[in-house]
Formats: sequence, structure tokens, C-alpha cells
Amino acid sequence: MNVEALGGDHTERRKPVGRHPVAWMIWAVCAGGTAMLLRNPWHLAVVIVVSLIVRWRATGERPNRTTFGLLLGMMALPAILNIFFSRAGDTVLLRLPLGWLGGPYTLEALLFGVTAGAQIASLLTVMFIFGSVVKPVDLLRRTPAALYPAGVAATIGMSFVSQVRKSFIGLREAQQIRGYEPRSLRDLPSVTGPLLVLTLESAYGVAEGLAVRGFGNAVGSRAQGRIMNSGLAILAVGLSVWAFAPAGLPLGAIFVLVGGVLLWEARRRAGVPRRYEWEKWTRADAVVTGLCLGELTVHAILAFLAPGLLTYYPYPRASWPQFLWPLAMAAILLSAPVWSIHDD
Repeated sequence: MNVEALGGDHTERRKPVGRHPVAWMIWAVCAGGTAMLLRNPWHLAVVIVVSLIVRWRATGERPNRTTFGLLLGMMALPAILNIFFSRAGDTVLLRLPLGWLGGPYTLEALLFGVTAGAQIASLLTVMFIFGSVVKPVDLLRRTPAALYPAGVAATIGMSFVSQVRKSFIGLREAQQIRGYEPRSLRDLPSVTGPLLVLTLESAYGVAEGLAVRGFGNAVGSRAQGRIMNSGLAILAVGLSVWAFAPAGLPLGAIFVLVGGVLLWEARRRAGVPRRYEWEKWTRADAVVTGLCLGELTVHAILAFLAPGLLTYYPYPRASWPQFLWPLAMAAILLSAPVWSIHDD
């Protein structure tokens, strides 16, 4: 049996049940957006717990020691790096006279690194849920015609890791049947060589299938291509402003809005791609979508009006992070899929 990287076990995974793919996409955007807005470790912990419960309910994979070990590792690594390379903070835990590695190691640096790690861990859990409940074909079928080549490339990329993993498991099983067991780094070529060959064969098969279907042929007008490229460039500028200049959030929002409008115009000119089958959108999907969008809206408004409520900054002297029940209850709204999922 395959063992999932996050929370997998030796039991067979059941088919994800419940919500419409678009509802899951909106949930992932809201949960990921909330995790990016938050810098308070308590509230990030709420997002992590809610995400693990949602994944357990949706896929039947309960969290185990591998899950918690991975999450703790994601939080510990930034903490270790920050405490070693940051000398800021008033609460000194240790001093070592070891040249560039020495100096004061502060509690504030440790707490700041733990907070950054908690944010990474929360995003990781959201992405694993998204990969478990939304298939690449669901994304591809909803890709606008103007962005169809990029959608195909993204779909192949999403499938690549799982295909390599399956090839590795098959290769290891074949070697074990023949009584071969790698014991040191010298035996690494015996694994990487065949794995590379299997990966190239799979890639060659995908390329042949795309070529037979005419993928890569020029479609659409030049004007449509210019509009799409301009929209992508402006959207990238807006996201860059958000990432590297938090003080320029209004300007970044304007760029993102203009880029989105241009991409929508390119999509309108390209037309809507045909679909063979439509999933049924239910009332429960609408409820889940509304609750998640409302939760993200609350955090987005606070990020503009009162960002101090969402963040925790331990410098210059460490203090206990605030736990705000209203914000925690808002984050719990992300568990809406748990209460609306129905077993087949």
C-alpha cells in the first residue's frame, strides 16, 4: 500500500466524498489566505487542527505520528535557523564564544521562528487537503481557454510527483523480490538510474499523447495573447507588492484587480471550454462557500484595519501571544465541510 506523505497509514484510502470541486477550491483559497494573513501561533494552531479534521473526514486518513512529526519538523526548522542567525531580542537563553556561531541566542528569535514555522505548517496542511480532494482533471476542466496551456502544464506537474513516487515503490518492490537491498550511498545509482529511466519513459508517453492531440498549436488571436500576457504581468506585479511591500497593500490590490480584469477579458474572447459532465452544486456547497468566504473576509478586513490583532511580534522582549476567541471562532468556520460531507 502507498503511504501518504502527510498522515498516511497502511490502510487503503477511500475515495474523497462530499463537496463540489469548486467548493473545495474556494475552501482551499480561504484557508490558505487565512494562514497567510495570520502570524499568531495560537490562531495558526486552530487552522492546523481544523485542516487535519477536515482531511480526516474527507479522505478517511486519520492523523498519526508521521503527521505530527512532519508538522513539528516544519515548525522546528525555521525556529532553529532563526535562533542561530538572529541576534535580536532581550531575553538571552545562551551565550557561546564560538566566533560567527557564537553570541547571544534569544528567546525572541526562537519564538519568531516557531511562528513562521507554524504558518508554513498550516499552509502545508491546506495544500495536502487540496491535493487529496481535488483531482488534477477537476482543475483542468475549469481552466479558461486562454490559460489552457498553462493549466495542462500545471496538471502534469501536479501528477508528476505521484507518478515518480509510484515508480519508486514499484522499483523497490522489484529489487526486494530479487533479494537486492541498498545499504549505503554507493548503492544509490542502482535506485536513481532505473528511476530516471522510468520517469523519462513516462514523460515521453505524456509528450506523445499531447502531440497526438495537437497540444501547443497556436489558438486565439494576437490581441487575445497580448491581453492575457499583460494581465499576467500586472497580476504578478500586484502579488509582488503584497509580498515585499506590505505598506503598499492598496496599490497592490489595484494591480491585482486590473490584472484580473484583463485575464477575464482574455477568457471572454477565447470562449468557454466544453465539458462532458457537470457536477451537481448543492445547497450545502453554497453554505460551505458562504461560511468560508465570510471567514476570509473577516480576516482580510482586520488585516487592513487592525493588523495587530492577527500578528504576534515577540521583539524586543518576549510576551505571551494573545488568544482572541472571536478570531478563533472565525477560523473554526473553515470546518464547514466536516459537517456537510455525506458518505456514499
